[in-house]
Amino acid sequence: MKEYFPTAGKPAKGEDLPPVAYLQWYIPRLREQRKHNLSFSGLQFPWELGTVEDVWKDHRKPGFDERELVSEMYGVHTDNVHLTMGATQAIGVAISAASRGGKVAVEMPSYAPVSQTARILGLETLEVRRQPTSDVWTIDRENWKEVLMDVDLLMISPQLNPVGCSYTADDRRWLVETCKEMNVRIISDEVYSASDRNWQPFYKDGDHCISISSLTKVHGLGVIRYGWILADSKIIQGVNKAFHHMEGMMSSPTIRIVEKIKERLSEPIDLIDDYRMANLPVLQEALERLGIEWTPPAYGVFGAFRIPGVDTLEMIDTIGKEHDLLAVPGCMFDSELKEWLRIGWSIEPKMFEEAVHVLEKVIREAINIT
Repeated sequence: MKEYFPTAGKPAKGEDLPPVAYLQWYIPRLREQRKHNLSFSGLQFPWELGTVEDVWKDHRKPGFDERELVSEMYGVHTDNVHLTMGATQAIGVAISAASRGGKVAVEMPSYAPVSQTARILGLETLEVRRQPTSDVWTIDRENWKEVLMDVDLLMISPQLNPVGCSYTADDRRWLVETCKEMNVRIISDEVYSASDRNWQPFYKDGDHCISISSLTKVHGLGVIRYGWILADSKIIQGVNKAFHHMEGMMSSPTIRIVEKIKERLSEPIDLIDDYRMANLPVLQEALERLGIEWTPPAYGVFGAFRIPGVDTLEMIDTIGKEHDLLAVPGCMFDSELKEWLRIGWSIEPKMFEEAVHVLEKVIREAINIT
């Protein structure tokens, strides 16, 4: 069976470029439009924008700074902000600006662009990983420290995909201090962070820390490609150079759409809270009936659990398809998660309840077969 998880390794070019294999698997199945869809990693928010004035006109004009929205969002100076066309682009731009040519440590599990982009940019990558305990995923500090001694850049996703868990406070503090001592810069992919109302970006932990985010996942605005980088002003200068080579300028329609809805950006977060309150108990009760242990993440739009003895990729592609169910196998994010399944709960509660009822049937069949 084909493997889909991201890989670390030597720099890659031409035919050796690593694919985002998860999307190769996911997009065709999304196009099937299976009735019971628990696969979404972001909020499906019902935006109604109406008419956007002068949407096709150049947004650049005297007195307007397109960075101000993000600077106000985080309470930082505009010199510490750079906009990008989504967070995926921000990853490549940030690596280009922050790297000093050494190896890059990449956290696993991960979404492939976070862990593989450095290889495409000509850098060797080494794996570090968080491991599950009873209710959190933690850092093996001895192993991480050994790897960090051999790199000058670390790629992380605090809200770990596919499980949704963030660092413990002690692990985060240790990581920031250790990287500072070792002169390792941290690039933190924080695209799910806005769903935590108390979140503080890694950027605020030190000038060796860089934060990336966007309006895609939590705000349901992936189609407009609006992302950003927060970093020390010297790194932002490098970001600006890389951005001009890779993109040139921000899209004026994107900027004008964001300006139109900027006063409404709290609405999706409120809806996420409502969905969690309505949907999580439904999922937890179903898992309890199945005898599956799971502690949901403290915030966010998805989580993952282990189904012992079940290959979840095979389950979704066979039994799941028969029942018109789509969810995401854990092997899309790490070779060690073949028995894990990611579920997104940020959909309308009635639809979610129906989908979880089908999910329970699918898991029961898979357990009985195995």
